[in-house]
Amino acid sequence: MTSPFVPRSKFLYDRVINWFPGHMAKGLRVISERLNSVDLIVEVRDARIPLSSINPNFEATIGRKPRMIVYNKFDLADPTSKAPLLDAFSRYSPHTPVLFTSSNTDAGVRRILNRASQYADKIPMLTVMVVGMPNVGKSSLINSLRRLGVGKGKAAPTGAQPGITRAVVGTIKVLEDPTIYLIDTPGVMVPHIPQPVESLKVAVTGGIRDHLADEQVMVDYLLYRLNQFGNHDYVTQFRVPGGPTNDCNLLLESIARRIGAVVKGGDLDFTMAAKYFLKQYRLGKFGQYTLDDVSPEALERFFSESRDFDKDMSASRRQEKKLAKLQARKEQRERHSKIMTEVV
Repeated sequence: MTSPFVPRSKFLYDRVINWFPGHMAKGLRVISERLNSVDLIVEVRDARIPLSSINPNFEATIGRKPRMIVYNKFDLADPTSKAPLLDAFSRYSPHTPVLFTSSNTDAGVRRILNRASQYADKIPMLTVMVVGMPNVGKSSLINSLRRLGVGKGKAAPTGAQPGITRAVVGTIKVLEDPTIYLIDTPGVMVPHIPQPVESLKVAVTGGIRDHLADEQVMVDYLLYRLNQFGNHDYVTQFRVPGGPTNDCNLLLESIARRIGAVVKGGDLDFTMAAKYFLKQYRLGKFGQYTLDDVSPEALERFFSESRDFDKDMSASRRQEKKLAKLQARKEQRERHSKIMTEVV
């Protein structure tokens, strides 16, 4: 009698993937410099990883600037994740509008325009800056907003891999009445993601260049999560012998045979097989899944830790202001002393 399949209870992974090229550091500086001319921040996150796609650096940079949070690619996420997230935001950040959208559909995009229009009612022209981690769909969202708002084509470059937008660009008009302009920005990664599996989730959803994370490792993680979700469609799709498996190599071998991924000498190309599997996942071919834990307990823990982070950042900003004042006084004393010396 065949033993029932038992999925792995843990995914053992201890490598932290860090990717912070120079254009991201420069982008973050320019974002900070241009904030004074911005009326509203639209922070785009990936609905598949609603917590892992948050960049704490934005909290420090944006400060108290009015903000709207958009969870994009919701068509690829678990639909039941929306309610607990909205409930958590209503309790912990009640003044921040939270919208769920897919740039492939118009309904959510129209809601963003309508929300932005409410801010624009108070001023003659609204300038909106769009920020977010790499590959959360900022540029695609901007193109959809422009298409719906002013009936024009693409204004921002898009691509499957992160890092397409490499500089803060000029303003893009997305609505005539009221007048709304958008500023696209490069995706900015967290310089250091402390949790290895969290960095892997960012990579799996396309936020980090594939070769930096290792495509086969990402497939192993996806296999682990699909088994956890009870989704064994990969067995029939790729003709995996013996049914559901925890063996990534067996899955990759089956994929390679199925798609004809063969290198010189007749060996199977596991890297090509892994890339194919990742592409299918990112297209939503295996279903709609949210990889972050969005249970009420997990969200409460996350927001509690975020409040602690905000307190730390506030204390840090106060310390910075204090040091700046002390430095200004020192320079003033030095100037005064120099003037007195010249007079004497």
